[in-house]
Amino acid sequence: MPRYTYKCSDCEEVFDVVHGMNDEHFTCGFCHSRNIHKVPQMPHLARQATSKGDKVGDKVKRAIEENRALLKEERKIRVELPDDD
Repeated sequence: MPRYTYKCSDCEEVFDVVHGMNDEHFTCGFCHSRNIHKVPQMPHLARQATSKGDKVGDKVKRAIEENRALLKEERKIRVELPDDD
């Protein structure tokens, strides 16, 4: 069964209810008010990944190399603090 999100207009609580597509829920799960409304939900749209000609892992390898270069530069400019001992 699908899950629906409701919001109570009295206590402002948001809660989920599982019920059939043709059913309705009438009371708040927190304050039992009948002043509730269904919150519209975005449907899940499956996206197909588009390849731009890169091999799997090329972007990851490139990011790792860029991070290595940044860390190397940071090590060069890092100032070591003396110990307080």
